[in-house]
Order: sequence, then C-alpha cells, then structure tokens
Amino acid sequence: MVVGGAVAGASLANALGSRGIPTLLIERLDRERHGARGDLLHPPTLRILDSWGVLDALRADGAVALRELVVSTRDRGIVARYPTPVRDQTPAGRTIAVPHERIEAVLSACAERRPSVTVERAVVTGLLREGGRVVGVRVREGGNARELRARVVIGCDGTRSSVRRELGIAAEEHEYATDFLYLEAEGEVAPPAAVHWHLDREGIVCVFARPRGESRAFLTVRRGMRTSFGPDPALRDHVVGRFPDLARLRIAKARARLYRVVRLLAERFWVPGCALAGDAAHTTNPAGATGMSLAITGAARLAELLVPALDRDDAAVDEALAAYEAERRPAAVRALEAAHAQAMRIYESDLFRDADAFARAVDPAAAWTAGGAGWGEDPAALAAPSPTT
Repeated sequence: MVVGGAVAGASLANALGSRGIPTLLIERLDRERHGARGDLLHPPTLRILDSWGVLDALRADGAVALRELVVSTRDRGIVARYPTPVRDQTPAGRTIAVPHERIEAVLSACAERRPSVTVERAVVTGLLREGGRVVGVRVREGGNARELRARVVIGCDGTRSSVRRELGIAAEEHEYATDFLYLEAEGEVAPPAAVHWHLDREGIVCVFARPRGESRAFLTVRRGMRTSFGPDPALRDHVVGRFPDLARLRIAKARARLYRVVRLLAERFWVPGCALAGDAAHTTNPAGATGMSLAITGAARLAELLVPALDRDDAAVDEALAAYEAERRPAAVRALEAAHAQAMRIYESDLFRDADAFARAVDPAAAWTAGGAGWGEDPAALAAPSPTT
C-alpha cells in the first residue's frame, strides 16, 4: 500500500506494478498541484523511468531536452554558457524539463494502466497496528470511513507527512533565508532549451525552458521581504524592469507561487510494516535539482529490496525495510548536504553581485551534488538501483 500519489508514490507504484506486485495507491482528492516544484529530470533518473516505460510517455506528453546553462547580467549580457552534460545518445542521455504537474500526471497514468495497481481516491486518517506492527490504514472518502489492510504501508505523502506524524518519527528541519517565487509564463527567451540565471544588484531571476513555447522562472526573495505584487501587470513589470530581455514572457500573478524553502531529514525511514519515501523521508533545497531524483531513485531501490521479501514472512519484510534505510538514509544525508552547500554558495550569499564568480559556481562540471558529482550526474548519489528495476 502506497500513501500519496505524487512523484515518490507514483514512482513506487510503477516500480512495484512493473513487477506485477498487487499495489494499492491512495491519493487525496484535493491535493494542491502548482508550479512551485521541480521540473528537471536527469539521465540517471531517466534510465529508471525508461525501464518502467514512463520515459516515452513523458516525451510524448511534452519535454524539452536542455542544452545549455547560461549566466547573464543586465549590463554585460551573457557572461558564461556551458553545454549541459550528455551521458549518451539515448533518450535518457540528456536532462529534460517537464512541468512538474505533468510529471506527476504521467507517472500516475502509467501506474494506473498496470493491471496490478489500484488507485483509491481517499484521505488517510490513521494507521492500523497489531502487535507493534503497521498492518494498514484508516481512510475517509466523503462521509464514509473504512479500514484497509496491507502487508506493508509506504508513506509517500510529502514534507508534512501524516504517516510520519502517525508513526511518531521525528524530523530534523532547517529553514533558509531565501525563498523562491516561482512564475509560470507563456513565451520563450534566448537562448532556447536552457537554464538561464539573470543577475542584477537585487538578486537572481532564473528562467527554465519548458515545452510548448512556455517558460518557468523563479525570483530569489529574502524571507521577510515583499513577495506580493499589485494587480497585473505589476509582477511582470517588476521582472521586465530588472531584465528587459525577459519582455517576451507573458507573466500573470495568478500563475505565481511562493516556495518556502526548507530541508528536512526524518530520524528514521521505517518501523515494522511501514516505511517513508520521497519528501516524507527527506526534503532537499532545490539548489541541486535533486529532489525528484532522490524520490524516484529511492522508490526504485525500495521496490528492488522489498519485492523478494514479500514472498516470505514479516521478519523478511522488516529486514528489507531496514536495508532500505541503511542504504538510502546515508545517501540522502550526502545529497542534502551537497544541495545545502550549493544553496549557500549561489542563493544564500551575495555571490550574484560577482557574475564571474557566480558563473564558476554553476559550471556543470563543478561540485553540485553528492560525492562531488556535477550538474545532471547522479544526484541521488552513491547507491543507485540497477536500471532494470
């Protein structure tokens, strides 16, 4: 049983469903979907999605293969251009940008098409326990309350996980001084197929290419400073006033969302009969573009460890969950620490005032992620599952 149908939960449903494991995916009816989440999927993660048959569906739905990382200033124009790393010439060989809500939708649709996966639209209100073990959940759908039993329950219900809270698992959480104001915009800017940091004395506006002639941007905002704007076109006027090159973007206030940046690590990832995955277990600063990769890689690895144990007794299941924690929690620690270090370099400092130094910091060959890996390399780091998972 998987609680939560966003990236981690839908990935786990695909990982289990691709192996023919009967899986119940419980998703809220009213979960908010908006643009304040990541869009980038890197080659190591794409290989996993390809093994589930999801990558072709993502590309058919709409994806942009990113070709450059670019840094510019209003006064100097382009300061640096770096080609994005290419692992190979396969469809999984280059980082792609896909709107986050479409990533979730495609993952969910692929999972729902699997014969062994069932989707339940309901709200989990509690956990069932017997003999110190989690054996299912309580759900509410409309005015109806029910109990659903399962061999194992996986909480994939996000940073504010109700499963984690019900388990009594503590989480270490840290906030940042800088938040991101995300904008979804119509229109494209040059150069195309790029991640493009625009720098001025106020801070950073970063623009990502999106499919279908759209773009996505975020403004760095110091916590406590103004994040609201008057009626349209006030927000667009603010952005274009700082960076006239962005005048081709059609920006509406209704498509702007503030992302309050935190990093979080659960004290543990499992108890008998239950585990945590994705943001319920670890939430990272978006600086490293690693959150979805951590979630997808972790889901794949959890399935790889868990499936053989499901034919055995409960002790074998718990042994698999313990092995998952022993591997994935240290990997998450390393990934979170690396993303935190990059965030401190490029978003939590005044480095934007020195465009050349900023450009060196975002060089894709620099240490972006765990183990000193560069941008677009294995961001989950050091413990990736086999691509056939």
